[in-house]
Amino acid sequence: MTEVPTLVKVLAVLDYIGSGFTILAGFVFLFGGAFFSSIISSLLPGFEGFVSIGVIVLGVFFIAFGVLGIFVGRGLWRGKNWARILTIILSAIGIALSLISLVGGNFSNIINLVIGTAIFGYLTFSNKVREAFRKI
Repeated sequence: MTEVPTLVKVLAVLDYIGSGFTILAGFVFLFGGAFFSSIISSLLPGFEGFVSIGVIVLGVFFIAFGVLGIFVGRGLWRGKNWARILTIILSAIGIALSLISLVGGNFSNIINLVIGTAIFGYLTFSNKVREAFRKI
């Protein structure tokens, strides 16, 4: 059985860390929603209900996306091909969004573009990675 490459395990750990922060942000939105709602509602009077619902939905979205990230990280760590494919797809989406942002003049996304491209290229074209995920 081929061992999962170290760099893939690093990506898995980064998934865990990023997911932890994403879940934390989701809980901040859920439990700090009243605070956010009062600030936004003062700027947009009459939209209190929409703002409250929006903050709750955003919190649930962040938590769900964080939980997904934990599963993807676990899949990468264990060499599951579905996790590699999902990471490739999400990297491709990130690359496309970074390119759109760059075309719009936001040059700070160049770092996201480079990182996304590196992850996409490594998981897609590395023979060692493809062999490891094929055998496990």
